[in-house]
Amino acid sequence: MVLTARDLARLIELNKKKAELQFQASVLGVTPDGELRRVSVNAEELSERAKAAGIRLVFPNQDRLDELASALEEFPPDAIRAGIKVRDGKAYQTLKDRGMIVKKNFENRAEIAKLLIIIARMSEEERNEALRAIAAGALDKPLSATSIDECTRAKLARFLRRCGIMCALSGSGLLPSGEGLEGDKEIRIEMQNRCVWVAESARGRLEENLKKMQNLNARIQLKNAERQIKVFSEEEENVFATLQKEYLDLLKEQDEVLREFNEEDGLASRI
Repeated sequence: MVLTARDLARLIELNKKKAELQFQASVLGVTPDGELRRVSVNAEELSERAKAAGIRLVFPNQDRLDELASALEEFPPDAIRAGIKVRDGKAYQTLKDRGMIVKKNFENRAEIAKLLIIIARMSEEERNEALRAIAAGALDKPLSATSIDECTRAKLARFLRRCGIMCALSGSGLLPSGEGLEGDKEIRIEMQNRCVWVAESARGRLEENLKKMQNLNARIQLKNAERQIKVFSEEEENVFATLQKEYLDLLKEQDEVLREFNEEDGLASRI
């Protein structure tokens, strides 16, 4: 049995939803329905699988999140409600600061999931050091990674950087530096239904591909609409077929650009 990065990203989604429902119940006075129970059951199931795989759910800037959570506990529910209503005050600012970190981590949940699966493969000592760096939101000293192979170390560095923790490979470990990474620099690009990471050198190619696909898709949709109201001539059918082939060719090109990133979705930890 395996726990995939997608499974772990789903657990992050469920935990966030669970926290929101609990907040609505305890602070806003909204009585939760069966959704809270359903979310809790699903989260617990995935959480047990994560534990069995040796994965600890730690988020970037977890230390700061814990500080803000403790600060929020000092405010009574009515103070938090009042702050939310006027969008001002210490309670509201604390809630807002925490929400910004949570939002960023949620948006980056797929990369956090990949990172945690890689870290679970490290020795206990190295794993604990890596998790401490994630919780702090920065690497403040060299991180040893001798317990994983060279390829996995490269992935570890890549996923850390995607999570905002700058580092560079150095022998069998990582250094707390973002300098000299031109060849490894990645760009986050938002696509229609997901976000992807590609090498900076591939950015132009992917963006041009997406632009062409968008234009072609509009032309194909128009042709489809025309086919609903009239019979195409042979020439018109050939034009339509050509447009479809061009679109498929662009899809293949996109798959090639994103091949390495797409393969990461298969990253898993055996239970």
